[in-house]
Amino acid sequence: MMSEDQARYALVELVNTYLSSDPEINNLLKKINDNSKLGLPLPIRGVLESMREYRTIEYSELDKEIIEELLYLYG
Repeated sequence: MMSEDQARYALVELVNTYLSSDPEINNLLKKINDNSKLGLPLPIRGVLESMREYRTIEYSELDKEIIEELLYLYG
């Protein structure tokens, strides 16, 4: 089971891997890393919505598992 810090790190890695062409990538990264929002839900659904729109490569099996766990724990 992921801690909140691990989930933030995993989400940042997903954004960096799949959203390089998203014009809002910096805003997403700021929201994910905003320490003033500790304890609040991570913007997982927002990231996934952007990934549906802007990703140019297919998800790896490991990334699919990470996404499922993030959704289960925080989504």
